[in-house]
Amino acid sequence: EGGYDSWLKGVTGRRLERRLTGGVWMPVDDGDGVDPVAGSDIHTTIDINLQDVADAALEAQLQKHGAHHGTVVVMEVATGHVKAISNLTRRNDSTYVEDLNYAVAHAEEPGSTFKLASLMVGLDDGSIKVTDTVDTKRGRVRYRDRIMHDSHEDLYGKMTVRRSFELSLNTGISLAVTKAYGADPKKFVAGLKRFHLHETTGVMIPGEAIPTLRSPGEKGWSGVSMPWMSIGYEVALTPLQTLTFYNAVANNGKMMQPQFVDHISRNGKIIEK
Repeated sequence: EGGYDSWLKGVTGRRLERRLTGGVWMPVDDGDGVDPVAGSDIHTTIDINLQDVADAALEAQLQKHGAHHGTVVVMEVATGHVKAISNLTRRNDSTYVEDLNYAVAHAEEPGSTFKLASLMVGLDDGSIKVTDTVDTKRGRVRYRDRIMHDSHEDLYGKMTVRRSFELSLNTGISLAVTKAYGADPKKFVAGLKRFHLHETTGVMIPGEAIPTLRSPGEKGWSGVSMPWMSIGYEVALTPLQTLTFYNAVANNGKMMQPQFVDHISRNGKIIEK
């Protein structure tokens, strides 16, 4: 409603009236009156059936894990039309309500979903090949004064970048990125920016959070920033921004802006698509 208020609100009517004896009001026809105009109708992209499924599935998972909040967004690949969106927050009585649009307004570290972007930078530059070999050192790799761990240690050693991605190994992906861009981390960040990961989507819903994507020399950058960025930490995206990136991959590289409205009509006629 906030994003489309200019279409929804219409025009408030106005006329001049004179008060007569007895408290009766009579219109004064001076030509300055304005007739009211009803607001337009917004036709959303939401599919009610998919919305019901998304709501139920999200709440079931939140209940199962005792999570504080969660979000689900279902997007149509070719158009960017959002077919379902659910945002739920747990109340003190353990029930869930929709009170904050996490998908649009809440930017946080995307974690392993970011590994795809990191590898794509290297693949585009030709500095990483899926057949390259990395030694994950059984799930523990040191970067300066920090040790990066995999969720399952002591299972894996040397393997290809492709296999590291399939297993979503923190060590494997960070090693590949560090080998390719250790001498020039600015080039790595520039590659991420080619995917517009530092920009908002410009979605019509107010309050979209701004992504965090630091570059060398900026406040917060350190000697371990790049390996941690490569696996989705020290960066921040909203769920909708992450989805927009993945949707572009599914759409053969064509990035679509998320859309919540298909068209606007007035008196049964489409006035804007």
